[in-house]
Formats: sequence, structure tokens, C-alpha cells
Amino acid sequence: MNRKRIIKIVLWTIGLAALTWWITTTLSENKDTLEENSRLSQISNPVVPIIPGTVAKVTYDGSFDALGNFAPNKLVAVMSEASGKIVELNFDNGSYVKEGAVLAKIDDDLLKIELETTRTNLKKAENDLARLQALIGDGGVTQQQVDDASIAIENIRSKIKALEKQISMTEVKAPISGFVSNKKVEKGSLVSPAVQMALITNTNRMKLQVYLTEDQVVHVHKAREVKVSVDQFPDMELSGKVSFIDVNAAPNRRYLVEVECPNPGNVLRSGMTATAHFGNGGPVEVLAVPREAIVGSLQDAKVYVLDGKKALLRHVVTGRIIGDKVEIRSGLEAGESIVVSGQINLEDGKAIRVANRNKQ
Repeated sequence: MNRKRIIKIVLWTIGLAALTWWITTTLSENKDTLEENSRLSQISNPVVPIIPGTVAKVTYDGSFDALGNFAPNKLVAVMSEASGKIVELNFDNGSYVKEGAVLAKIDDDLLKIELETTRTNLKKAENDLARLQALIGDGGVTQQQVDDASIAIENIRSKIKALEKQISMTEVKAPISGFVSNKKVEKGSLVSPAVQMALITNTNRMKLQVYLTEDQVVHVHKAREVKVSVDQFPDMELSGKVSFIDVNAAPNRRYLVEVECPNPGNVLRSGMTATAHFGNGGPVEVLAVPREAIVGSLQDAKVYVLDGKKALLRHVVTGRIIGDKVEIRSGLEAGESIVVSGQINLEDGKAIRVANRNKQ
């Protein structure tokens, strides 16, 4: 092997060794730095700086809005009071009918025949009674026979009234004025008192159904005037009145309130959305804290309360949101000091330091 080749190999070996030493040294230094940074990050500050606030009372005017849906003021099922076959049908889906109009006729031929026979029997019974009364003075007829004949006549008359009532029930009349929907019968259908023939919806007036929270519903009373705006008709402004307030809460702890409204031009339809604007219900004073003081969700809210130089985590029950504040229904009292900022580094019972008492 010549001399130049040997020198070249030696230089390559020295260079590779130097590179390996540099890489090893650099990795070792980086590892020491990472370990030091990790050690420092695990050292928590025993005192957390916070910005305090105060639990105070706030006043609002009691006005609120509620979104709801329209429902017809009256919705009545058309039912037959008699059983039998429909021989005449005077309505269809979409028809407008007036209260008392005959919608359908049930076959009453047999009832009419029975009524005619009964009336004939009544005339015969009245003639028989007249003859008995004429003979009672001659001693051939007893008073008991006359009385029995009179009772028989009364029974026949009662039967005639019952048959006339049954015949009148074969006319199915509209219970209210309105539009027909959900038609379920045709001419020739067999019906009975348990069969629903159709629905009649009166849309001359509508009721807006909204669900209010407990703190809203206590300020609402029947006949209270409410302004209503309809989503589909932005230029329409309605004036309604509270017609119903449910005494039982729904599963979501809200109370059904119905606002009766006019329906100009019958343009409103069941299911349309609208907003009820409940005006000023008078000033209402409640306990509140800044929104940023709440830890967690409003459904499971907590607040850090200052106890000397420590912060204690306390469960609270929240209510409505009033601007940038949240109503506190229970868990805090007026005047208590709370943590408004700095909760991210806090734990229950941890020492705190007030960073700025002037910032609320």
C-alpha cells in the first residue's frame, strides 16, 4: 500500500472520530437541558396570583323574549253519534265549514220505519184509552185498566222521543267553524261513535305556545298583553294576551304559556315560529357575579371564594344571564369576595395573592 493511501485512511478515521465525539457531546448537553426544564416545570408556584371580585346585587327590568310555535286556537275532531253507513257526505279536505252545518248523513231508514210504526201504535193506544174512560162509569172497566192504558201511552211517547233523537243523531254536524283536514271516511263508509271522521281547525285566532323558566313565569299572569313578531312575516306585529299558564313544569323544568293572537287574513299556520316579547315586568333585584368567575358549565357551576389567603371552591346554582353577569340563586351571599381571574392555576384550598384589587 502506498504512502498517500495510508495518509488518506488515517485522516478519514480521525475525522469520523471527531464527528462522533461532537454528536455525543451535543446530545448529552441537550438531554441535560431537557431534564432541567422538566424539573423546573414540575415546580409549582405555591402562591397563585388572582384578580378578585365581589358578589353583588344587580337590577334588571324584567323584560324577556321567548321563542315558540303557533297552534290553532280550536281543533276539534268530527265524530258521529250514531252507527251506520254514510249515505251523504258534504265535506272534503280543505273545505271551510260553518258551525252547525250538516257534514254527513247516516242511513236512518230503519229508524224512520220504526218511528212511523210507533206513532201508529200511539194513535191506537189513545183511542183505546178514550173507550175505556167512556166505559168506566158503567162498571165494565176498572180504574186500574184505565191507569195501565195511560202508562202505556206515556211509554210510547217516550219511545217516539228516543227515536226522534236517534234520527237527529244520524246528521253529523260541524262542532265549530273552520277548515277540514285529516278526512278518514267516504260515502258508503261504516262509522260508529268511536270513529273519528275528520278534524276541523279554527284559525281565526291562534295561540303561540312558549316555554318559560321558573324565574320568568312568576312575572306572567293571565290576560297580560304580549307583543308577538312572526318569523315568516317580518313586517307583521301582533298584539296577544296570555290565555293559559301551566301549573306543572315540563320535564325540562319549563312551563307552558299560551298567548292568544289574531290571525289577519288567516296567513298564520300551525307550527310557524314566532317570538313573544314580554314587556317590562317591573324592576327585579338578584344576586350576581361576573360571567368569568364561573368555573365549569352553568349547569354545574362552581366559584372560587376568598377565605383569608386561600381560595375555596364552592358549588353554586345559577339563573339567568344578565349582560356580562350571571344570576346566583344559591351558594353565595352578597359581599363575599370571589376570584374573577386566575382560576386556571387554582386548586381548592390553594394559597393566593391579589394581583390587582382595582380590577373587578
